[in-house]
Amino acid sequence: MYKIRLHGRGGQGIKLAAHILGRAAFLSGYQVQSFAVYGAERRGAPLTSFVRMDKREILERDYIFDPDFVICIDDTLDLNKVKEGLSKDGFILINTNKYPGHFSFIKQKIYTTDATKIALDTIGLPIPNTAILGAFVKIFKKIPIETLKKAVEKELKNEGKETLVEKNNKAVDVCYNKMRL
Repeated sequence: MYKIRLHGRGGQGIKLAAHILGRAAFLSGYQVQSFAVYGAERRGAPLTSFVRMDKREILERDYIFDPDFVICIDDTLDLNKVKEGLSKDGFILINTNKYPGHFSFIKQKIYTTDATKIALDTIGLPIPNTAILGAFVKIFKKIPIETLKKAVEKELKNEGKETLVEKNNKAVDVCYNKMRL
């Protein structure tokens, strides 16, 4: 089973990112769970979302305290808390304009990408959720980018945001192609 924990703030699309990632995993043949937990329900409040994916039935139903992978969409969050429980063999992907070496206190593998800049350049909004998923699937290698883009399309249409599908999939492509492994 793969366990992924996503951290961000209200308004950054972290809940939708978990749903998109979950749908992409499902379309790739996995059994999936995706859900979010809120503190105060307001823009800017810390938010955590979770995705589990496995080829077998998933019987766990609690929060993910021991993720294999962490996606942090906001580098102003307390990264010591964000990385808690992260598998020693896992990685953390941080949306930031800083290099991985800036986060030397994190002992696991670190990847960084400026998904917010990519979102601003491609979508015209500072909502980096789909862009960072492009970087994630490049690192993770278990979900094809085309499947992720289908999931983006389906989830955005479900949200009534069909006019944003093309721009969001452009953000996915740009972030995917800029991610250096």
